[in-house]
Amino acid sequence: MIFIELFAGLGFIFIGTQFLTAHMKQVAGAGFHRLVARATGHPLKSMFTGIAAGAVIQSTNAVTFIVIGLVSAGTVTVRSAMPIVTWSYAGSTLRLLLVSLNIAPAIMLGIGALGIAFLMGVDRNAKYRNLVGAVLGLLLLLYGVALMTHAAVPLRNYERLHDILTWANEFYLWGFIAGTAVAVIVQGQTVSVIALALVVAGVLDTEEGILIVVGANLGSGIQTIIQGAGLSGTARQLNLYQLLMKIIGVAVLLPLLLLEHSVGIPTVGALVRGLSADPALQLTGVHWMFQIASATVASVFNTPLLTLVERLSPQTTEEALSKPRFIQFNDSLATMTAVSMVEQEQLRLVQRLPSFLCKVCGDGAADSQHMQPAVEGPTPGVLRKSGDELIGVIDNFLKSRFDMPNQPGDMDRLMRLWNTNQTLKALHEALAALVGGVQALQRMPAVSDFAATISDSAHALTSTMADEMTAFDEDSQALLMAVTSDRTVLMAGLREALWQRAPNLSAAERQLAWDTTDAFENMVWLLNRCAVSLSPSVPKTSTAIQTKVT
Repeated sequence: MIFIELFAGLGFIFIGTQFLTAHMKQVAGAGFHRLVARATGHPLKSMFTGIAAGAVIQSTNAVTFIVIGLVSAGTVTVRSAMPIVTWSYAGSTLRLLLVSLNIAPAIMLGIGALGIAFLMGVDRNAKYRNLVGAVLGLLLLLYGVALMTHAAVPLRNYERLHDILTWANEFYLWGFIAGTAVAVIVQGQTVSVIALALVVAGVLDTEEGILIVVGANLGSGIQTIIQGAGLSGTARQLNLYQLLMKIIGVAVLLPLLLLEHSVGIPTVGALVRGLSADPALQLTGVHWMFQIASATVASVFNTPLLTLVERLSPQTTEEALSKPRFIQFNDSLATMTAVSMVEQEQLRLVQRLPSFLCKVCGDGAADSQHMQPAVEGPTPGVLRKSGDELIGVIDNFLKSRFDMPNQPGDMDRLMRLWNTNQTLKALHEALAALVGGVQALQRMPAVSDFAATISDSAHALTSTMADEMTAFDEDSQALLMAVTSDRTVLMAGLREALWQRAPNLSAAERQLAWDTTDAFENMVWLLNRCAVSLSPSVPKTSTAIQTKVT
């Protein structure tokens, strides 16, 4: 029966932790994202935001992954986001503090009140649903600790367990190793909660519980690395930073604990015993000291830590292409400044269009004119994915500007940029389809020359577009209107010539050639739409067109 109750207590703890974290993330919602974006760059704001985030969401891993999402979107930088992750650990101690308090009557009253809330249908109200779920999770967690503590009390007299612990105590660091190992699988603070329950029940002594808490913190850092195994570049930097913080905490506290144990010099244990005679509060104090120590040291050495994580996980080519260089999410920006920022980001997207064709052009056309040296040679897949991400950032920025007071003329400018963004997204799709078709045609000897004609023409058109938009002058729009004119008749002639030159093509091969020319026509039409919406001047005369085309 004892082990059944212990097992049930663990279940309540795990379920409660999951409910609490999942629902508090929803309660924080978009408001937390805005809070983080506004707090970055201000040390004190970042510190208090991190503490508040840890206290509200009650999962430093969840805070880290939310911040990673903001970094990936280009809303914040790793450097500005680091303090938020750093101080979220101090706030997360609130859960352990609540667990350490003897509030059994409050738990029972809370469960009863929550039952009434469910009876009244509060949980079905979208406004309160997540808050009710978070409270339920907290109450289940607290009840699980109480149940586990009650069930574990008889284990103090269990002779076999006593012999095992006596044998284990011959090796002082067993609690640290066990806490680390378990926390790699189970959430670190959950391991600390379980250790607290066993200490309160008298199964473990306080010294063993303290070592488990320290080890659980290190294990949670390792767990973060495992969970983020698929991340790379700047997204992985925050994961590495989280592990470094845990290592710092261990490097500060563990030597002090060893010194106290082996030499008898009062350090961590003596401090928490002086603060409270309650073993539960002592463990909570050690957990809090770990977070404060690691956060303080990390704040002092923030610059070298950032250098280290950047070296361990450098920015990827895709990230360099997908991150905005000019946009700043600042509500105080004037509309014309915001318009200028978006125009520069959209020009970046136009300048990289020729790179889609570089790997399929017959002459291996170089792209050094349109790409920065740090991001040379991206594949069409990387270009499309990074372009879509940057377009998404621009979309979000424009949406935020639409919600602000604007003059009628400002709204027209913002709508023009919005339409251009949608055209650029469609253009990325068209170029990806065109490259895919050309690559398939190049594998067919009978149509390889046809594929080279299509790819070289597309590269020439996109290069002209990039060149003219970069150095726009009075004749640029006229030229762009001319070179992006309708190509339906030309494509029909190319297809007819191909059918005559290669009459034995299969139906599938003919369809592929048709789809590729269709993608080319679509690309030309979209280039024309981009030229119209991006050009800052009015079209010039037909004389200018003839002069520049010639």
